[in-house]
Amino acid sequence: MKRFLTALLFLFSAASFGQTKKQIDSVTFCFHKYKVPAGCTALSEYQLKGDNYSIIWIYASEDMLQDMTDQFLSQMDGNMKKFTKQPITCYLLNNEVKGYRISYEKGAGTGYQLVAYGVANGQPVIVQLNLDKEPLTNEDIPEFPRQIIQLTK
Repeated sequence: MKRFLTALLFLFSAASFGQTKKQIDSVTFCFHKYKVPAGCTALSEYQLKGDNYSIIWIYASEDMLQDMTDQFLSQMDGNMKKFTKQPITCYLLNNEVKGYRISYEKGAGTGYQLVAYGVANGQPVIVQLNLDKEPLTNEDIPEFPRQIIQLTK
């Protein structure tokens, strides 16, 4: 289990290590292919960075979704100052899933995340969306990630 958690932590923190040499022009989320929007960079097939957000996802077995999410959030809680999480219901590709609205101290300000997990288009997945501003409505989610994750239908 420790190896699995280490791999999960690696995937969620890979953005800090930079880009690969090959430019990626599209990403696939739960069998849906998306062109990388102008002004954004695909850091991997599972990770996209825009000006005011980054989004990453990992596939897992349906049985592991809850445990993986709980362990990931527990690690975040131990590593981030003023960490708060609020359980929410949200949508991945219009499928109702469980999730959390997260805030934490980030330098002189506050960082925000949505972490959602469930089955989208038949695929068990965990999504982490990092944002510069608090996501209270769908309009607070940038255009590209809003195709994947929404707070309401």
